[in-house]
Amino acid sequence: MFELILRMLGEFFLPKAVEQLADNALNNAKNINDFGLILKTLHKMLKSLNARASDVEEEIKNAEVSGRKKRKREVEEWLGDVKCFENEVDELGSQIESPGLIMRLMNGGQAAKLIDEIDKLVEQSRNFGELVLDVCGTRGESFLANALVGKAFSENLEAILKLLESRQVWSIGVYGMGGVGKTTLAKHIHNRLLQLSQGRVIWVTVSREFTIKSLQDKIARFLGLDLLDEDNEDIRAARLHRVLSQMRNSVLILDDVWENIDLLKLGCHVSMECCRLIITTRSLEVCHQIRCHKVLLVEKLPQEEAWRLFNQTLGNEIKLTSQVEEIAKSVAKLCGGLPLGIITMAGGMRGKTTIHAWKNAFVELRDRVSGKDGMGEDDVFRILKYSFDQLQKNYQSNEFNTLQRCFLYCLLYPEDYQIHREDLVRKFISEGLVDQRKSRRAKINQGHCILDRLVNVCLLESCVGYECVKMHDLVRVMALKIVEGVYMVRAGEKSLMEIPERRRVDKGSGEGVLNEERDKEDWRWNLFRLS
Repeated sequence: MFELILRMLGEFFLPKAVEQLADNALNNAKNINDFGLILKTLHKMLKSLNARASDVEEEIKNAEVSGRKKRKREVEEWLGDVKCFENEVDELGSQIESPGLIMRLMNGGQAAKLIDEIDKLVEQSRNFGELVLDVCGTRGESFLANALVGKAFSENLEAILKLLESRQVWSIGVYGMGGVGKTTLAKHIHNRLLQLSQGRVIWVTVSREFTIKSLQDKIARFLGLDLLDEDNEDIRAARLHRVLSQMRNSVLILDDVWENIDLLKLGCHVSMECCRLIITTRSLEVCHQIRCHKVLLVEKLPQEEAWRLFNQTLGNEIKLTSQVEEIAKSVAKLCGGLPLGIITMAGGMRGKTTIHAWKNAFVELRDRVSGKDGMGEDDVFRILKYSFDQLQKNYQSNEFNTLQRCFLYCLLYPEDYQIHREDLVRKFISEGLVDQRKSRRAKINQGHCILDRLVNVCLLESCVGYECVKMHDLVRVMALKIVEGVYMVRAGEKSLMEIPERRRVDKGSGEGVLNEERDKEDWRWNLFRLS
């Protein structure tokens, strides 16, 4: 009887169970198919989201290069969310790949949830607007500068800072003869201003051969403003003014000004409320033309302070005897209190301890300073030329030629140009200025040794850490005087392909005549051109 009941129940429930299993199998198949579509959609949307995040990151990095922009906190958090989201998707993928139909089906809901989150992240990115903000307090990079030596330098520095702080003067002119330390003083002012909490400091090196457009470009680069699409100077000035007028308490430093500059062409309306001005120049007249409210003269160092700077530059690695030190003081005195001449001369005498070397240096420098050697009337040029000539005393003939030619090769770069050492060494090699018998690696080492030597004797300056070198503007003028009549240098004129014609005055008629062939033969000009 009991067996009969079981058989009857089995006949009743079995078809229902089989039918339920069939329905479940059908639903599971549908779910598996739906899950595959969801997973495919998830990966497609994730790819688009990552592309958007990459674009955002690249745009931010490009803006942050100048140091004057920073990413919005909202954008930073969004990028972090995208990164976390990628991790979640990776984790989901590892779970899905594990064995088991049930696990895959359970994760189908999680995949759909992640798709919703992607939609939210994409929508959030559409409402960012600007990705970056101005960095408050970031006003430039500190400059490497020689230490200020002398009471007058310190007094001038403090006086200028007090004038700026008092807000009673909106334009200051710093003038003095070449090599006296105007740029060094201005660099210290720049660095001190960077330590303050308000405004920005804009540094522009003007140099002798400038154009309004080149100055506009320098200011625009500092401001992060793109002027490449505009050639009209007035429109460019208006764009600069629009940005500068919003920069409260900023200071514009124009270094090495040779003539009057129309500040409005630079977009700079100098005022107490907006932008204050500091210029360095060799001419008091230029200070008056630019209407500087306050003018300060940078004078030469007195004898005691000149010796202190000379001795500091010389270094204390090797102690000089008292007799040699007296001669060294006489050499320092011949430098006339000009910091550039003192630093260059002392740099060339480093490591020399014999009395004969110092006596010889004194006699030769004395003859240079007092004589007429074609270097002009400025003592600093004669001092710099002496340091250049001393390279020959320390090397054999072929090595001297290498040092001299490598130094003069730097003339091919524009004034105040920061020359990358690696690029310069490659040019030394390609121009055959180093020993061609050596291996490539040996040539590179020789090129760097040459640059180190020129830096050590202060004919070149290191900048941007160890990566670049540059010529001081007066050193460059000295070098140009050396090659005058032998080489023609046109730095930065890449379109110049042949020697320009020179106009001579005919002694008979007094009129200018063109005689290019005679010019080439008489002057033995060589055209240097940067590729």
